[in-house]
Amino acid sequence: MTSDDQYQYGKMNRPNNMDKLVFILLFIFPVLYGYPDKEEILREINKETKELLFADNIPRKLIDMVKGIKNIKDKTIRSEMVCRTCEQVIDNVIDLRKSEATKDVMVDYLNKLCRAYTDNSPDACKGYVNIDIDSVLFIIDHKKDFTPARFCAIRLQHYQCVDPDADPWTIPLPPPPSITNPSVHPVNGTKEMQVLHLTDIHYDPLYKPGSNAKCADPLCCDSGTPANPEDAAGFWGDYNVCDTPLHSIDDLFSRIKEKHKNLDLIYFTGDIISHRSWSTSIQENREAIRLVLQYFAKTFPNTTVFPILGNHESHPSDYFSPEVTLTTNVTTEWIFDLVAQEWSKWLPNDTQSTIKHGGFYTALVRPGFRIVALNSNVCFTTNLWLLYQDKDPFDQLLWLVQVLALAEKNGEKVHLLSHVPPGEESCHKQWSNQFKKIILRFAKTITAQFNGHTHIDEFRLFLDNEEPVNVAYNGASFTTFVGYNPNYRIYQVDSSELTVTNYDHYIYNLTKANENSNVPPQWFKLYSFKDAYGLEDLSLKSLKSLFINMNTNNSDNALAEKYYRYRGRESDSYLKEKCDDNCKKTIICCITSVETSTTLNC
Repeated sequence: MTSDDQYQYGKMNRPNNMDKLVFILLFIFPVLYGYPDKEEILREINKETKELLFADNIPRKLIDMVKGIKNIKDKTIRSEMVCRTCEQVIDNVIDLRKSEATKDVMVDYLNKLCRAYTDNSPDACKGYVNIDIDSVLFIIDHKKDFTPARFCAIRLQHYQCVDPDADPWTIPLPPPPSITNPSVHPVNGTKEMQVLHLTDIHYDPLYKPGSNAKCADPLCCDSGTPANPEDAAGFWGDYNVCDTPLHSIDDLFSRIKEKHKNLDLIYFTGDIISHRSWSTSIQENREAIRLVLQYFAKTFPNTTVFPILGNHESHPSDYFSPEVTLTTNVTTEWIFDLVAQEWSKWLPNDTQSTIKHGGFYTALVRPGFRIVALNSNVCFTTNLWLLYQDKDPFDQLLWLVQVLALAEKNGEKVHLLSHVPPGEESCHKQWSNQFKKIILRFAKTITAQFNGHTHIDEFRLFLDNEEPVNVAYNGASFTTFVGYNPNYRIYQVDSSELTVTNYDHYIYNLTKANENSNVPPQWFKLYSFKDAYGLEDLSLKSLKSLFINMNTNNSDNALAEKYYRYRGRESDSYLKEKCDDNCKKTIICCITSVETSTTLNC
């Protein structure tokens, strides 16, 4: 939202001189001179926030103070101010509801808060509030120990907010076997499997080539006339905040069908729905999910697909409600029922119960080779239902331990599919902590992990006493959101050990593709992992050596620079931003940060 847009609420006028003086006293002066008036700032923000309930307009003074806090350069002070402000706001929301405020009153107040505290457009705020309101009210009304600190510690954990009453729950782990059970299912021959990895398609049924790609909403390219010709949505997609048109999806599947005729398996790690989260509906999500899954079924009729849910598949987006909501209007059970039906064309019948329970499953590919597919979206901190119940939602991690223990006993090797990758900073800290412990315990059983969600081409290494024991590969995204070239990936997998021996990463340059809408995009292989990084293999030892070599202090480190370029698939938009030493240090740090708490310190 632009600064001019923020003055268009009702009769709002530009700030007068008194407002400017207050802003200088309450924000600029403390920033420059050691924050002597933090308490005064918080009191003033709280006063303005309370008065929003009766205001016709959003005070410019409040907007400026909120922006000022978000822009404090000192990270520690910024986190403190953001967390304390958050607690004040949520305290007001809870108090208002407990004073028997009606749903309409709550909608009005939350809409004003959205406009004051976020950069969302008025239309987006209205949409978000209308979609979320029933879930919000259910949690306030039924979660007896719901506190502002709980909300802020979960929803704003990236600011390191703290809940003193948080329960550090744990998942019990069985002791490792005294003797490792070797695989009892040897495979004859040396043929490598070819595994397609697709993720984060984000189909936008409203995408309109030539429309405005630079709008005030969180997602564009659906309407409006661009102010400048270069701001018009490209035919095949756009580097701005835009998702994927249907004809680009059609081209993707046609390309893969034509060029890769010997696929053994397909891993689809989620996110079909667009980022237009403020205007989704159950029916529209159903239609989009069915349409995209039909592309898999029709294009690859003889190849098994192992799909998982992305956080955007549900409605409201990111929400996965607990069983206590099953008979209410806020349940998200519909998404589990839908995919249980849609995925049944590829999966055995015994997966139905866990899919319908929580969107996860396990399936035996052949004797000795097992797929475990998680719904890691439950850990995403925008999943509002973590506020109601954060302890191992759907008992999924407990189930994971049981499945892996049995696989270990039976000498099986496991590929683990999960949308939200390990170490994602927006995954609930305790869930992430317990997940890491599970991986370390069963590292010899899990031969590789496959993720999506971040839209970034990256890998993560699990270390145990500084030694690499497991690896997770992120398949990046087909959507260009935001600033990326579309991609897919083909893994070569050892048929016996079920380890990844190499992979090829395919893209097209979006700028060049959009030069001619009548010619299909020119796909090409961006790189092969072994060749690109000069490795003999993709063993854990080799990946650890690569990490060490990238982690040198040499600012001209070619490996780190290459890793950075490939993260964004060398898109024209991505490469405009240069990666300095601090940037490289951060992205390399993330390679071995497989737990949220460590990623937040990168």
